[in-house]
Amino acid sequence: MSAVPKLAYHGTPHIEKVLREGLLARYAIDGSGKTGGCPHIWLARKPENAAASGDVIEVDMTGIPGDFEEGAWQGCYHGGDLGPERLRRLDEYSREPRE
Repeated sequence: MSAVPKLAYHGTPHIEKVLREGLLARYAIDGSGKTGGCPHIWLARKPENAAASGDVIEVDMTGIPGDFEEGAWQGCYHGGDLGPERLRRLDEYSREPRE
């Protein structure tokens, strides 16, 4: 019996790079627009919430401990990078069609 996938979503204006390299925590942007202060990956519970930040990537969080706080629509993952093998483009939320 296989585990039920645990999914989250991430929006990015750099979808091709992210799909190639993964989600890299060191690129997290803080409230003042700077990177590197608090390495994390922002995740949304639903793809429509992630779409505000760009093209949407589905993130397979299966096997990674933790979950969204009760009632939260978004959260930050502080466990390091998430490799490209965990990522999938959601075409229905893409801003630009694939070539």
